[in-house]
Amino acid sequence: MLFGKMLGTTTDISFTALLHLGTLLAVFVFAFKSLIRALKNWKIIVNLVISTVPAVAVGFTLDEKIERTFNDTKFLPIFFCTTSVLLLLASMKKGSRTLEEMSFFDALIIGLFQAIAIFPGVSRSGSTIAASLLLNFKKEDSLSYSFLLALPVIAGAGLLKSSQMDPKWFYLGAISFVVGLFALFLLRKIILSDKLKIFSVYCLVIGLVSFFVR
Repeated sequence: MLFGKMLGTTTDISFTALLHLGTLLAVFVFAFKSLIRALKNWKIIVNLVISTVPAVAVGFTLDEKIERTFNDTKFLPIFFCTTSVLLLLASMKKGSRTLEEMSFFDALIIGLFQAIAIFPGVSRSGSTIAASLLLNFKKEDSLSYSFLLALPVIAGAGLLKSSQMDPKWFYLGAISFVVGLFALFLLRKIILSDKLKIFSVYCLVIGLVSFFVR
């Protein structure tokens, strides 16, 4: 969206959804072991449903308004800087809780963070990982939960706009899969090596840039 503004182009949300479907496959590869773990524990499944509800509710009730924000950059500085602050605070936490210890209230809080991330400039993975870390969950489990949450949300975003997708864009789904694999590998390495502040600084810089290109 930001680079589209700089180049004088607009963001097509259905195009973005198609790229998300490619990313979905990449997330599935990374979340496979976590998915098996979840299927063995009904409470994790229930928590995932609870965490997904806020994003689904916001997506369906504010669909048109959200789509308009993808072509309006005036709120980008706020959203990017908000993500930066969340990641900075989360980087200071060293939790010990596991997914099996997550309460329904914890799941709802994480879900609310994810719902906010529907808007451009707020990182979905950054928000859910930050929320989990702030609730004192382990880095590994925070990452796993974020991956699991991504599956229904990204799939829903893609399917919601699937009827508007242009077949000529489908090859980009394969590209997004490859890029997604690399990005997830990098994300996992950064988080597990206690370098989350790198993403915080990145979001802050992008937030400042977006302020000047509005």
